[in-house]
Amino acid sequence: MPRHSPAPQRPPLQAARQSRIAQRGRLGKWLAIIGAIAALASPFTFAPATAQSTPPATLAPLIGANLPAISDYSPTPVYVDLVRQARRFGTAQTPWDEKAILAPDGWPMGDFGIFLMTGMKGIQGIPGTYKVTFTGQANVEPVASNASIANLLYDPGQNRTTLDVILPQDADQLVLAFTGTRGNIKNLRVIRPGYDPADPPLFTREFLKHIARFQTLRFMEWLETNGRDGVTTWASRTDPARTHYAASTGTPWEDIVALANLTKQDIWINIPIRATDDYIEHVARLLRETLNGQSRIYVEYSNEIWNAMFTQFGINVDMAVDEVRRRPDSPLAYDGQKDKYLLAFRRVAQRLKDISDIFRRTFGNEAMMTRVRPVFSGQIVRPALAEMGLDFIAQRYGPPSNYFYAFAGAPYFNLGKRQTADGLTPADVLDAFEQSVRDIPTVSLLENNLALAAWYGLPFIAYEGGSDTFGPGSIQAKKQASMDPRLLGICHQYLTDWYSSGAELFMWFTAGASNWGTQYGTWGLTTDLAIENAPKIRCIDEIARAAPPASSARHQVPGSFDAMEYVGNLPPYKADSRNRIRYMHPKSTPADYLVFAAKAGDYSLVLRAEAARAGNVIAIGLNNKTVAPGFELKVTGWDAPGDNSPIPIHLEQGLNTIRISTTKETSGFGLTALTIR
Repeated sequence: MPRHSPAPQRPPLQAARQSRIAQRGRLGKWLAIIGAIAALASPFTFAPATAQSTPPATLAPLIGANLPAISDYSPTPVYVDLVRQARRFGTAQTPWDEKAILAPDGWPMGDFGIFLMTGMKGIQGIPGTYKVTFTGQANVEPVASNASIANLLYDPGQNRTTLDVILPQDADQLVLAFTGTRGNIKNLRVIRPGYDPADPPLFTREFLKHIARFQTLRFMEWLETNGRDGVTTWASRTDPARTHYAASTGTPWEDIVALANLTKQDIWINIPIRATDDYIEHVARLLRETLNGQSRIYVEYSNEIWNAMFTQFGINVDMAVDEVRRRPDSPLAYDGQKDKYLLAFRRVAQRLKDISDIFRRTFGNEAMMTRVRPVFSGQIVRPALAEMGLDFIAQRYGPPSNYFYAFAGAPYFNLGKRQTADGLTPADVLDAFEQSVRDIPTVSLLENNLALAAWYGLPFIAYEGGSDTFGPGSIQAKKQASMDPRLLGICHQYLTDWYSSGAELFMWFTAGASNWGTQYGTWGLTTDLAIENAPKIRCIDEIARAAPPASSARHQVPGSFDAMEYVGNLPPYKADSRNRIRYMHPKSTPADYLVFAAKAGDYSLVLRAEAARAGNVIAIGLNNKTVAPGFELKVTGWDAPGDNSPIPIHLEQGLNTIRISTTKETSGFGLTALTIR
């Protein structure tokens, strides 16, 4: 019987993340900060189904996933040794207080307790016999746990203790107290059932099978990227020799390398916001020297630095302001700009360029944009913020594609205005999902992001994405909808629309199992890795096997299209949207057009326009290059549009962005149509 009352449970790390609906909101000083997080509720699980979804025989070329956070309350069994996912050592009386006094090597200096897992009731693989070993001698008792101790043996010759901890079918958590230790306990291991305690693997079979379906794994949660303010130098990282207790500085880099070397999957890593050049150099060298040659490396600077709900937003603003204060000649202020938010968004791009340069020096030129892939991420609903950084790099250093592999966003679908509504049915949730998927082109400004990426010669990819149910209200309906077969079709449409738009790699948030019984969202693909036919798992597996969808870009070349169809102007058109291309002044925002070419090659662009007088001059750009700097439109008369002389252009295979701006006007002009042949 337990000696103490049940331990309080910690909320999932996703609770510290913003609701994905917040991406529809405003940035920085206009965003609200999340309040205190409530305690985690009991987990909700579904009974395993008999049918299973088997991972594809080959890795999906375009689908990756964010790995879920490692914690004592995660139903995703990552490590074989539970100590690697445990909380910090606590006192023997209340192990969840994490207040044990530790020696310099990280092991407790006296009696202690350890909180190994919680919220596991009903999860497959939890009941059974756990093999415990440690150096030293102690009394071991379960605390607030339905568990029993058996076969406790101490070998004085080896100064080693072994014992079994037995969890019954209804076990929910495991907490142990160690007393009579004399401060000599080290090398503690608690090995899951079914593994050899003398030579256990690092990762569980269930975890490895589950993630095998993905080409790329993003380790943002493993690295504790959000709020990881204390990691600056290599000495402040998580030391792999101290992984016998959970560390606030994240999973050791060596474990990420070990996983990739085992699976040969690509990795997506996040560099801490305050990391020094020396830290980055150590990461790059570690990967060069120990990572297998098959795994590609996506490198991102921190995570969502645009998001004021994370501390890295304010840190970045302060660092940008401080740099310009200390260095008036800083590249961030090369044009005399002083707005701190503009400087901050420039700094994100500058720092990623610095990171890219460090990896280039470490891996060599030939590895850049092939094996090493720096990713510049932005807020998908406000691409203008990312453009501040990309334009800064282009103006100051040349084409961003020299430094960045891709531009990325997070196109979640959610419940829209009903995100936190009470009283919804599962059908209501699914209806809202369907509408959200239909609205992604307008709400997420997908074409704008694709055009921005193409303008700078970058693929557009998703660093995160998936179904967002974050927030209070209709919790049961959200859970049931997330396991409803109808979600499979919604997910299919969502990913098909993504790829057919011309976007590329999609990183689902998140892989693994998660607790769906709280207000913090149904992020995981399932609630238990034993439930392999969950709709989200089936969707990902089926999309991975399917042939790539045909392009749905609205401007396929060769062909003609209305000048009204500029980037972001989607039907039904607003009444005044034609004014954008009828009243183009020298200071007006240029009109961009996103076109898709099935083959790269030389084409000609013909503009149909109306102009009453001579002297109306435009500039035509293509993929951040000027192809016609002073093109004078011929006189046709108002309301009498005519074709102008053909302009030679070279289109790359895939998406291209054409930009039209006014350099000089007399009586004005109006664009009517564009033809590419």
